[in-house]
Amino acid sequence: MASTASLAAVLALLTAGTATGTTAPAAALTARNLPADGRILPVMGQDSDTLSDYKTQVLDNTALNAPKPGGVTLYTNLVEGGSPEPLAGVFSPANWGSGTVDFGRTLSQYPGASLAVGLYLSDATSGCVNKPLRALIGRTDADITPQLTQRYRGDLDRLLNQFKTWNRPVFLRIGYEFDGPWNCYNSDYFKQAFQYVKGRIDALGATKVATVWQTAAWPLNTSQDHPEYHYTVTDPDHLNPWYPGDSYVDYVGLSDFYNAGSLATQWGCSRYDISPVTLQNRVLDFSRAHGKPVMVAEAAPQGYSTSAPNKSCIMRKSPQATSAATLLNEWYAGYWSWIEANRDVVRVASYINTNWDSQTQWQCADGAAAGGPGCANGYWGDSRIQANPAVRDSFLGELRKCYFVGGASGSCGETGPGGGTTPPPAGDFTQGVASGTGGARTIWFKPTTGAESFVAVHYSIDGGARLNYMTTYNSATGRWEQPVTVPAGHTLTYSFDYQPTTQTYQNTTPTYSFTG
Repeated sequence: MASTASLAAVLALLTAGTATGTTAPAAALTARNLPADGRILPVMGQDSDTLSDYKTQVLDNTALNAPKPGGVTLYTNLVEGGSPEPLAGVFSPANWGSGTVDFGRTLSQYPGASLAVGLYLSDATSGCVNKPLRALIGRTDADITPQLTQRYRGDLDRLLNQFKTWNRPVFLRIGYEFDGPWNCYNSDYFKQAFQYVKGRIDALGATKVATVWQTAAWPLNTSQDHPEYHYTVTDPDHLNPWYPGDSYVDYVGLSDFYNAGSLATQWGCSRYDISPVTLQNRVLDFSRAHGKPVMVAEAAPQGYSTSAPNKSCIMRKSPQATSAATLLNEWYAGYWSWIEANRDVVRVASYINTNWDSQTQWQCADGAAAGGPGCANGYWGDSRIQANPAVRDSFLGELRKCYFVGGASGSCGETGPGGGTTPPPAGDFTQGVASGTGGARTIWFKPTTGAESFVAVHYSIDGGARLNYMTTYNSATGRWEQPVTVPAGHTLTYSFDYQPTTQTYQNTTPTYSFTG
């Protein structure tokens, strides 16, 4: 949610107005800049300072042998007469409280990388009257003069021509998080503006610019007295009024800040109207129905701090000390498994590698409530992977898997755990399933030499949904363990990802089976 509007706008609108995804096969996916061989393009963001730090602290550290991101994320705006000025950061550095944005610096530091651009089109801080959208589409309203429309359209063409000059793949997120109530977009104006932007992309011959239609996947109903906003997310058809049409959209995008493992922490002091995971899977089903690839356009473990480490509810900052294993188990394991389980449509995955606590737009005081004094945008934390060696090494290990661009070579085959990662050395470990009573079992992993930074287990019962957990080290048994229930007559299949402390990449075991 990298907009310049605050969460206070959401609360003002509220006051004024009021499990696992399907694996059904998708239609053949078509889009500009589509990664080859069904792979997923990894993208890092979301400001130039963050990306400079990532290059220096991770990519330039030769001992890590880190895969290079296939793309970088930056933001700009097309809002005339406000601050920051239109196209901020594109032609000269800008900072609106979310780190420095300097397209020139970042592109020079990441040669050959694709560019994901969030294009902000909201006037939420100056009345919520959709003036940018109405000017772009050339309405003849009293407050939309021909001169204003000309300014908007001229700056849009200037941006698109600059993309052509850079001559690299661009994923343009037009009015990103269109259904985020903090943007207060009117759905009809939004669709028409999206269509206009796509028309100019084609008219100017910007053939490397792909359009991204990005939902916020925000799980709260808002502004029920303004149906033109279509913020009733409990409506199964919520997305349809916003859709510009198949001929205008290359990628269906979404924000992914929550998953099944992290909800109890992130929403523990608040409530939601629909499960965020249900909402995210609705987006995937929508993309499958329209034959569109998916871009995870924004993702980060909101409410968690890798540097502390600690975790907190996002709606009221109350950080509690935690461990790297908990961070990996609660958020990261769910994030990676969700992507892997939906490889039939997910083709771009963007991660926000940012110390939110250091940026004024995202700072939140201890005890402060979201939208109130000292916490305008809720609590975000610190999502930098390099701030925690265990998180960093696990994250890089995921990017080495064969289904990511820049990962292991060779065919990934069907979706499943461990594709393309380094196989374990012979005799490196022992493993098994210990029996208890009433179907209670313990999956265990025991290294035969040395120690492990982490051990993750992936398992399913009778071929059902795959679950992913960071196991817990039991010093009494010298094993990494995960409890599981396997009733008599049912079959457990499982595998492990593990990383010895002597290396900076993870190993992946074969898949084992056990019948209760």
